[in-house]
Parts: sequence; structure tokens; C-alpha cells
Amino acid sequence: MRKWKKSTISMLAVALSFTVVAGCGGGADETPGNGQGSGAGDDKPVSLTFYVRPINNKYLKSYKDIAAFQEIEKRTNTNVNWQEPSAGDTSQQFNIMLASGSYPDMIYWVTDSYPGGLSKLIQDEVAVKLNDLIDSHAPNFKALLDGNPELKKQIMLDDGTIALFPKIELDLQRNAYTGFQIRKDWLDQVGMDVPTTVDEWYAVLKAFKEQDPNGNGEADEIPLGEQKGMEAIKNFAAAWGIRTGLYLDPASRKIAYGPLQPAFKDYMETMHKWFEEGLIEPEFASLDGKAFDAKFTNNQYGAMVGYMSWFDKFNNLMKGENPDFKLIAAPDPIGPGGKPYSSNDGLIRYVSGEGAFITSQNKNPEHSVKFLDFMYGQEGSDLLNWGIEGESYQVDNGSKKYTEKVLKNSEGLTRVDYTLRYAIPIYGFTKVMDREAWAQLSVTADEAKEANEVWYQSDKSLLLPSLTLTAEESQKYSQIMSEVNTYYDEMFIRFIMGVEPLDKWDAFVATLKKMGIEEAVQIQQAAHERYQARK
Repeated sequence: MRKWKKSTISMLAVALSFTVVAGCGGGADETPGNGQGSGAGDDKPVSLTFYVRPINNKYLKSYKDIAAFQEIEKRTNTNVNWQEPSAGDTSQQFNIMLASGSYPDMIYWVTDSYPGGLSKLIQDEVAVKLNDLIDSHAPNFKALLDGNPELKKQIMLDDGTIALFPKIELDLQRNAYTGFQIRKDWLDQVGMDVPTTVDEWYAVLKAFKEQDPNGNGEADEIPLGEQKGMEAIKNFAAAWGIRTGLYLDPASRKIAYGPLQPAFKDYMETMHKWFEEGLIEPEFASLDGKAFDAKFTNNQYGAMVGYMSWFDKFNNLMKGENPDFKLIAAPDPIGPGGKPYSSNDGLIRYVSGEGAFITSQNKNPEHSVKFLDFMYGQEGSDLLNWGIEGESYQVDNGSKKYTEKVLKNSEGLTRVDYTLRYAIPIYGFTKVMDREAWAQLSVTADEAKEANEVWYQSDKSLLLPSLTLTAEESQKYSQIMSEVNTYYDEMFIRFIMGVEPLDKWDAFVATLKKMGIEEAVQIQQAAHERYQARK
């Protein structure tokens, strides 16, 4: 049995206070089965262990309860033992499972759950290279790669290795699910249009603050709603042609770090001004989601950055008491940077990094590859995204539609919760995400459909693909950024609130450089150059 590298074990030894024991559609000619059993010439299902992230849904406890997976197992002649960690720190549980020295046959993982990433998993002999197996046994997946060079570029590692069957987004507009939102009824109250520039945003937020758009006779409006993730504040940085972290500089096409740029101080001065004038949620650094919702439903927020599902969510919460309530999308604002830059890296990422790999202890790698490949074919894709034809969906004139049983179920469940009995259309897995399946469940309000269009139109020049660091780079980069991020996060809040005066900005930048931020940028730049060289 292959052993985990000592260097990696030592990194995790501190975290190990207990022991976890782990797991001790293609074309017709490639569908698993027919002689793939444990005995020569028989059709006994092949047993595979598959470690997956928990579903975290109170109405569904296990993957084995989802009809799509039941059907996939039947059609691929596979018996899957689903290993599902408990809710909580799944990253720690993942590392503990690996440290046990006993791996399941397949593992579904996310990029931040292993120091050094996928390259280190291969180096540590946990994951295996799949190039030859894909060529021989994965016709559906291979066709996707051959037909989409940019997708293949994002899936492979710098040396050309492919080791992951990922969640794939072919229609990147599906990733335009978050952005600026604003109260249309408040705009009507103050007689203004949807803002498109930073200056227009300032004028609108001032009007929200001063003209009592909620009509209660009190000065209780908070123009820009925000919570501790600070997504609205951070997204405004793009108007200056920068971001609050790493990004691709539009002029040089090289990696840059926002706080090192002269424009960042100007951006911070604006955010501080807005905060001082009461235009931003005063508790932006600490407010949680529950408190945020409470203030919104108390009719206090005029704008925010939110998700597409919030159009339905807040419409349902607000319409009863306020029939005029209307939340709509606003485009990314134009500022000194000159363009409506997006901050959503998903708009250029066909893969996010999550997916399934095959472990070095897998005794049936060929069958495992065929099993996973089945999910990328039309048959497997329909099962995972739509479920069972005639039960969860039907086909009308060539178009798939969820049945009334799903859309208007008698149990009072949301469409998403009910659909989980059959399929996983909005959850990532080893499949191509189907935009139409997702849209029928998640893009139901007219405002949401419009938002998807508005947010996708933003300029994508600042955005970065997922980059791969070497094990040594990853260790050094993590070491630098751990210190940098802690310091930056604290100072970011202090500058906006005015606790730290902006005349100390140069000292702030000098401290970042002393901590090694320029070396961290160069590490990412080297990774980006390697990415660009992939073929």
C-alpha cells in the first residue's frame, strides 16, 4: 500500500486527535458493465467507495437517496458506497481521512481542502494521473476537452496532467448569479434612474439617506446595505480598475495586487467618505446574515450586492406589507477605471477546481473512469440535472421542463429541496451544469432573469482563471498571505471607518511590502505565465 508523504503527514499531525477510518454517459461500448464485475465473465456490479461532500439538506440525508444516482449505478453496473462526512469542518475531515492512510476509490474535493492542491495530491501519491485512462475509457469527457480548448486548458495542470473530473460550466452566463441590487421603488420615490457610474451611485445613496424613501417619517434609511463579507464595498473597487486582492491588470495583462496601486487609496477615500456620511451600513464589519435580513425586511436598505435568489426571497418577504416593493439589478459601475468591470471570476472560469479524482488505492480505475465519464454524456447529464423522465421532468417539443410535481409540490417544499429527491441541478458534481435546469428552479422572477443578463455584460478584463502553484510555491505563498491577509483585513476596516487616518497609507503599503506581498504577486505571475503556456 502506498504511503502518504511524511512531509504532508507532519503538517496535519497537530490536527489529528482521533482516527478516522475511510472506506476500509458514454457511448454504448463504453458504459461500465458486461464483464466488469469482480469475477471473470460475470455481470456482478463493481463495488466502489466514493468520498463526497455532505449534501447539507434537512430533507435529504444521503446521495444514495437521490434517484439520479440510483439510476446511474444501475446503468453503469456499479454499487457505490457513498462516504459522506458530517456537516462542519469538511476540510479538516478530508485531511484526517487522508492522514489515516486508507483512501476510498474516488474522492470529490474542493480546491482549498489540501495544502498544495491537486499537484501535491499527485506528488503525495494520493491522486493518480488520468490522461491515458481518459483517452481509452472516457469518450464523453474526452469529446468535451477536444471540442473546448479553453476548457481543457483550465482542467489540465501546468505539465499537461489531467487528474480531475470536474464540475464544468460550458455556459458561463450561469455564473452571473450575483451583483449589485437596488430598490426600484425607492428610485421612483426620489425621482432617479438606476445608477451606472460611481458619481451617480453617490447621488442616489445621498437621496436615499435624505429624502425618506421608505416613507415612515424617520431618518432610518441605510442607503447601502452590507454585512461582514463586505461584498458591496469590495465590488466598488472594480470601478477604479482594481480589486481588493489579486487581479489581472488590464493594461499590462500581468498579475497585480490592488492595495499596492495608487488608485486604491482613491477608492478607500471614497468608501471612507460614504461611511462618514452615513451611506454605508455602520455595522458592515460585523453584521451577520440574519441581522442583515432583519434590517432589509424592516425597510431600511436601499441597495446591496446579493444573489439572484434574493429577488424571489425579498419579494416574498416584502410584498405583503409593501405592494410597491421592487428590487432590481444594477450594472457594475463605471468610475476612474473607465469601464464597468466585473469582480466575479466565475464569468471566465469553465471549472472552479472542484471535482472527483481517483486515488492510488483504487483497484478498478478503468471502471471508475467509465462510471464518472457516464455522467458527462447526455444520458448521465439528463439524470443529474433533470432526474427521471416522466416523474421529475418531461420533454415537450424537444425542450425539457420540470413537472408540476416538482414546481408545485404538495409538501410545501421549495423547488430546489423537492428536486433533490431526483437530481442535483444546482449542485456541483462530475457533470456539465445545465443552465436551463438551473434557471427553471432559480431564475423564476422576471427581475432575476434581467439581472442574469445585466451582470453578465460587465467587462471581464480584471478576472483570473484558477491558477496552479507548485508545492513549494503554495507553501511560500500561504505563509506570506496568512500574515498579509490578517493585517490587510484589519486595516481595510480601520481606514473606511476612519479609525486609521488615510495619511498613514504609505506606511500601510510599506508594511505590506515588508511582509512579502511583492514576492507573493510574483509567485502568482509565474503561475499565470505557466497557465498561458498550456496547450
